[in-house]
Amino acid sequence: MAQKRRRSFITSVLACIAFIAAAIWSWDLPVADVFSYLILMLVFLAVIVAVAFGFGALLNWLRRRNDQRDDRRNDDR
Repeated sequence: MAQKRRRSFITSVLACIAFIAAAIWSWDLPVADVFSYLILMLVFLAVIVAVAFGFGALLNWLRRRNDQRDDRRNDDR
């Protein structure tokens, strides 16, 4: 099963590269524009990952804080 999944991923990546190459060749898209779009996309992706990491850290902090509060309440009883 893993072999098929790996093959489909590689096929998808190759199809994406072929589409970008076709856009460059058939529409005379400048390669500099492609690289600027790539950098812009990577910056947006980094921002999304950073925000997700921040929310994950916030949720982890809140969960630990609530667990400590519950432990203190149970110790008082």
